Amino acid sequence: MTAVTEVRGVGSALAQALSGAGFKTAEDLAKATPEDLLKVPRIGSARAVALIAAAKQAGQTKPVAKAPATRKPAARKPATRSATRRSTAAAKKAAAEKKAAEQKAAEEKAAAEKAAAEKAAAEAKAKKKAKAKAKAEKAAKKKSEIETAFKKAKEKVKEKSKKDKKSKSKDKKKSDKKKDKKKAKK
Repeated sequence: MTAVTEVRGVGSALAQALSGAGFKTAEDLAKATPEDLLKVPRIGSARAVALIAAAKQAGQTKPVAKAPATRKPAARKPATRSATRRSTAAAKKAAAEKKAAEQKAAEEKAAAEKAAAEKAAAEAKAKKKAKAKAKAEKAAKKKSEIETAFKKAKEKVKEKSKKDKKSKSKDKKKSDKKKDKKKAKK
């Protein structure tokens, strides 16, 4: 049985959390599913998979006592090494080209997203402006209707007051005539 603390990536705090969840040995941890480990605090889905793989590896390898070395290391061969360097240089160049391509793609994506955001903002601004214009037109129409109604009411009041003045003057003339008739009778 291998202790949980011997699994690569498990420290004392995580070992306590695993132990509390029922994973006391590396074998227990190796048999677990990622869903089981997700219930343990501080473990996400990526870390759960990595911990299971590390537990399986820790369970397979058992510490073996090292025997003293009796052989001398082999001599280095420069020809093999330079070929390795060449292939490493080609791999580095390929990796750099891949990284540059990824960076260019990311920049293009960011530029496209920025353009889309600007377009959406412009459309929103145009929509807002059109809405404000429609509102202003509606208000102007309403104002004109109110002014027309007010003008009609004002004219109506003037006509009524003219009629009242005429009727008052007629009434006054009638009353004056009656007074004159009364005076004439006396």
